[in-house]
Amino acid sequence: MTKCLKKLSQFTVLNWIMLWFFLMNGGILLLPAEKFSPAVELWLSSHSVYWWAGLIISVSYFLSQAVIVLFNIAVDFLTRHVTSVKMTDMIRCLDFTERAVLREFVIQRRSVINLPVTEPSVRNLMNAGILTYAYGTPSQADESVIKGMMISLEARPYITYRVLGLSRTHMSEEDVAQIMSERPRFAARQVDRRI
Repeated sequence: MTKCLKKLSQFTVLNWIMLWFFLMNGGILLLPAEKFSPAVELWLSSHSVYWWAGLIISVSYFLSQAVIVLFNIAVDFLTRHVTSVKMTDMIRCLDFTERAVLREFVIQRRSVINLPVTEPSVRNLMNAGILTYAYGTPSQADESVIKGMMISLEARPYITYRVLGLSRTHMSEEDVAQIMSERPRFAARQVDRRI
């Protein structure tokens, strides 16, 4: 919705001109012609086609703006819906390494961790919209493969302890040892913290 309003604000001057055009033409057509002098009344009636054309043009302009706004809202909604469906499908069928990558955020207790963007599991999570760059999209010149990544805001409600294969309650030493042994090879240096 905000994007739509920004697009409309680009045409502020044109919007004001068309509003003035609409009010002027509408006012001339609505005012009773008898209130004017006979010469003005004759002139207004002889040019009534132009007043109607101006009114139709201004109304059409505002209707087209409304259609554009509604179309952008619909596209926004559909894009968010498709992204959400894609994300939930991906989360539902996470493989072993993708789940391990997401668990790193819990193990390290950080919202941003450095991950290799060329790793297939990281790339899959990025393509699904689950992971995103923490510090903005890097430039082409920056060829480093290790980037600060975070779980996207849209994906956070779906990433639960259950999805990650973790327990909210106290975990046994065996469970913790198993999770720590399942960490991906490219995980950041070992942390002493426990889940």
